[in-house]
This record gives sequence, structure tokens and C-alpha cells, in this order.
Amino acid sequence: MKRSVGRLVTGWTLAGVGALFAWAAYRLGARGMDTLRGGLEAGQWVALVGLVLLFVYGEGFLALDQRWVPKLVQRARRLRDEPGVLIRLLAPLYGLSLVGTERGELLRGWAGTLVVVGAVLTVRVFPEPWRGIVDLSVAAALVFGLVAIMRRVPHAVGTGE
Repeated sequence: MKRSVGRLVTGWTLAGVGALFAWAAYRLGARGMDTLRGGLEAGQWVALVGLVLLFVYGEGFLALDQRWVPKLVQRARRLRDEPGVLIRLLAPLYGLSLVGTERGELLRGWAGTLVVVGAVLTVRVFPEPWRGIVDLSVAAALVFGLVAIMRRVPHAVGTGE
């Protein structure tokens, strides 16, 4: 029974964070697609392709897939041994390092969140089509990150041994 609850908590952590990625990718992707429907000039297409490649490789692969998602999985698995119900209910926030962890991890989690909020506020003032180009590039990186989470779920919720 304890092992089943631990697996459920690990799954809830990854599903919650995955849902956040999916929601953000959907919203940003929809804005980006609206921009594409409005039409782009040749230089803007080059910028779009270049930014998508840069974001998918830099943020999606290097930052998310190779560094951040493995740490997310470790945090999710750590919750298996936590006796508290509240921290288990807040598992996605724990996975994001926003609650219930060591001071350094909390500071990094909240600093990362503030950087994302700052980036969102900055991109919001970009004129079209540049805002849509950046939004679509970020959405592509988030989809890559979501796939990185999903492909680790079977191992993470399993015994891992």
C-alpha cells in the first residue's frame, strides 16, 4: 500500500508540472499560430525558424531535458518518503521547488519563477509579429520539456531499481 501511494504521489507531481507545461504551451502556441495566420515576411520567417531551433535546443533539450527534468524526477521520488499529507497535495509545487524543500532549492525555484514572470512581462510589450514569434518558440521548447517529463514517467513511478 505504501509503495502504491508513493507511486501515486510521484505521478501527481509529474502530472501537475506536465499540465502546467501543456497549458502554457497551448496558450503560447495559440498566440504564435495567430501570428502565422497574419502572415510573416521572409526575414520574420528566418527569425522564427532560428528562434524555434535555438529555444528547442537551448531551453528544451539542454536546460529542461538534460538538467531540469531529471531534478524534477528526483524531487518527485523524494516525496515517496514524506509522511505529510499537505506536502503530497502540493506535490507539483514541491516538484517546482516552490514549497517544502531546502532553502537553496527554494531560492532557485522562486528565482526561476520570477525570471519567467519577468520574461513574460517583457515579451508582452513586443510588437507583432515579434511577440508571436517568441511565443511560438517558447511553446516549442515547452513541448520538448513536456515530452522529456512524459518519457521519464514510467521509470519515475516504477521502482527505479
